[in-house]
Parts: sequence; C-alpha cells; structure tokens
Amino acid sequence: MKIIQTRFISIIIIILNFMITNNIFAQDLLSKHSYVITKGNIQFAKTINSLYERNGKSVFEVYSSTHGIFKLKKDIRRETSKFQILNNQIISEEYTFSRHKKDTYETYLTTITRNESEKSSTIVEKDNKSKIIYHPYFKNVQDRLSVLLDYKSKLKAGKYDQVYTVLDKGRVREYKFNKESLDTITTIFGDTKCIVVKRIIKNNKRSTLTWYAIDHDLIPVMIKQYRKEKLQFTAKLESVND
Repeated sequence: MKIIQTRFISIIIIILNFMITNNIFAQDLLSKHSYVITKGNIQFAKTINSLYERNGKSVFEVYSSTHGIFKLKKDIRRETSKFQILNNQIISEEYTFSRHKKDTYETYLTTITRNESEKSSTIVEKDNKSKIIYHPYFKNVQDRLSVLLDYKSKLKAGKYDQVYTVLDKGRVREYKFNKESLDTITTIFGDTKCIVVKRIIKNNKRSTLTWYAIDHDLIPVMIKQYRKEKLQFTAKLESVND
C-alpha cells in the first residue's frame, strides 16, 4: 500500500511539474539558451536551458534530447529547479529529474525544506520500483540546477572558489568550483573573453570545465565534461533568447 501511495504522489508531482514548465499556468520566459552537444566532430544531442518566473518564484529547466541519427537511441532528459531569490541567494525548494530512454523511464523528485526540524526528501521511481530517501538538514543546500545559478551569482561578485552541499538525485554530494584560467574563444558572439571554471564532485570521476562569457552576463558559452582525463562531450552555445 505504501509503495502505491508513493507512486501516486510522484505521478501527481510529475504532472504538476509538466504543467508548470509547459506554460499551462501563466509564467514569463526570462531567458532561453540552446546548446549543441558533440563528441569528436559528431553532434549527438541538443540542450535547451530556460528560465521562467511565475507568481514571484522562478523555474530553471534543462531539456536534453538525442539529435539526428542518434534519435534512434532515444534519450530524453528534463530537469527543473523551483526556487526563490532572497538576499541575493538562490533558495531551492523543489527539484525534478526525468529520463526517458527507449525501454526505460526514471524520475527523481526532491523537496527541500528550510526547517531544521524537518527532513528534505527524494521520491525515486526506477525499474518499476518506488522508494523515498530522506536527507538530513543542511543549511544553504542546493539542487543540481540551482547550484549553477547560485555559483554564477557568486562569480559576478568575484567569488570564484566555492564549495556547496548539493542534493543530487537522492544523494548528498559536495560540489567544488574553482577558477582555472582566463581564455578567449570564438563563439556566437565572436571572439569572446571567458573565465574558465572547473567543477568537481567529491568521490566522482567526472569533472566539468565551463567557459563563462565575461562581456555577456557570464553566460556559459562552452562546457566540456571529462571522466578522469578523457573528454566525454563538448556543449557549445548555439542561440540566445534573453
């Protein structure tokens, strides 16, 4: 009975999240950034990052899907973070992640509490099984998306090196951001001066380098993800709608 109730709750949250992020309720689009993702010289996916505002709160959505001939290997991912901005700090309230492959579907629904006497939680739906994971209280905890927005805010203030506690699909993880270098690369803006930032996750083999455009509101214009020292993919900014 408990499993059925958990599954019902998660389905309701998925439906509500879909309605919110697809303009079923009134909301304003603040920005939309599109990226092409390549490995070697082959484009295999596209990603769209969208920022909305609704009733004084914000929603950051990342939607990724396979592209071209790789559509045959269906892989659609949607992440959303619902948050507020208080005293120049991102306050995450809810995070969702869904992944739909050809034969599998999984979701993670995280609700974040700011009450020390309560626990945050993640409802996981995977392999036709449901479970709830409870998380201890962490002050200023972020989710997988809100942490990117909060770090960008810190970057604008010249606070390059940051450490965060992040609720990452049911796991509590430590994210570290460090300024690596300055660089100039060719982007849709032309020759673009960038701050290069490295992000590492404790006890994880993957690391990420992000090029933030200094003269364009620190928009990420290129992202490279590595597993150990091997490049996994490169994402480049294709279009901007601000």
